[in-house]
Amino acid sequence: MYKTGVYFGRFLPPHRGHLYQMIEASTKCEHLVVVISDNWKQTRDICEEAGMPVVSYRLRKQWISQQIQDIDHISVEVLDESDIPVYPQGWEMWSQRMREVVGKPIDAFFVGDTEYSETLAEYFPEAEVVMFDPKRTRYPISAADIRRDILGNWHYILGAARPFFAKKVLIAGTESCGKTTLTKCLAKLYNTSWSEEVGRYYARDYLGNDETVYTDEDFNRIAHLQFEQDYHALRAANKVCFFDTDATYTDYFSELYMGHRNELVQKYIDANRYDLLIYLKPDVKWVADGQRLNGDEDKRKLLDDRLLNMYVYHGFGDKIAIVGGDYNQRLSKAIELIDNLLGESVKP
Repeated sequence: MYKTGVYFGRFLPPHRGHLYQMIEASTKCEHLVVVISDNWKQTRDICEEAGMPVVSYRLRKQWISQQIQDIDHISVEVLDESDIPVYPQGWEMWSQRMREVVGKPIDAFFVGDTEYSETLAEYFPEAEVVMFDPKRTRYPISAADIRRDILGNWHYILGAARPFFAKKVLIAGTESCGKTTLTKCLAKLYNTSWSEEVGRYYARDYLGNDETVYTDEDFNRIAHLQFEQDYHALRAANKVCFFDTDATYTDYFSELYMGHRNELVQKYIDANRYDLLIYLKPDVKWVADGQRLNGDEDKRKLLDDRLLNMYVYHGFGDKIAIVGGDYNQRLSKAIELIDNLLGESVKP
């Protein structure tokens, strides 16, 4: 058994093939160091070429650490390559930095790519180079393959990384537009998770069902509770996750109840968090449920304009798809929008 082994890569993104090699290597050494090689400029360029947000080394370290957290003799480190000449140059600097990052004599490198073997043997003559499944027979995938078709290769992406890559669909609109029902129906159709509107039940659960006693602090709490619930829903997502309202809606109600916007609530508003906003028009019949207050048709139109303008103001403009009609038409249009977002290969 080797004393200290190293498995390195960009892990952009980390996938099940990577994890398989980590676990396999960990059975052959007392301590395995997984080293994330990162050059931020290269990372930015690779991610931009793939049309996805930049995946920082911190995120990659977080994802891998979550996957191996119960295997105590595996640790995760980062090797900053930003000032090292790009491959195939820079081996001498890279080798020195690798030794510094690992911090102890390296007995073995575990690699799945034959192109590194000879050079590693030259710069680390004391270490053995152990090849592992170079043909990728068990997990026939590479990070480059995944970047070309993220959702099509969903089952290869590590579970901890999937929330980052899942598509996020926000369902919004004023009262009695069918948001809650549509959100649940879509989540069930696409076999995935959803987050419900926290504010809908807040007065019942925390204010004795008395909506006349709201304070600014209550809206702060609603925004935070919604954020946390959204996070947990996203962790369970299968390619796409659905969200019944967001902090924009909370701030809209803060204005209705308190007469002013809420600065802390606004800090939770982030259009970049979503890929699509399905905005439901108030053109279905008003349904009184004991909590809704604004059933007058003229007021519904006025409030609809107000809420929609708030979403535009907060940067959602190019992500907004306005959907109206009866409930069947809304469902059909929403499915069409989501299919387009996900791509033909991953329809439910």
